[in-house]
Amino acid sequence: MNDRQPQRRPLCLRIFSLEGALAAFGLFSLGSGLWQGELMPAFWGVTILTGLLALLAVRRRDWKHHWETLENQRSAPPPPDPGPPDA
Repeated sequence: MNDRQPQRRPLCLRIFSLEGALAAFGLFSLGSGLWQGELMPAFWGVTILTGLLALLAVRRRDWKHHWETLENQRSAPPPPDPGPPDA
């Protein structure tokens, strides 16, 4: 792994994150709504899981753009030094 790639977190830290908690709650709501035959918990479960997928997609796209920008900055030549200011 090189220094430009983001480091992967261990599985336990990925599960016990905000995204993991949202996924667990969404799956629980969806499952309990389907199990009990109630519409609202199932609706909220689907809504939470859809929002989580959108969040992950946006976050992945933003990180990809960030690494591309960083790579472009590293490959570009440094700006010339303007020298001392004239007084």
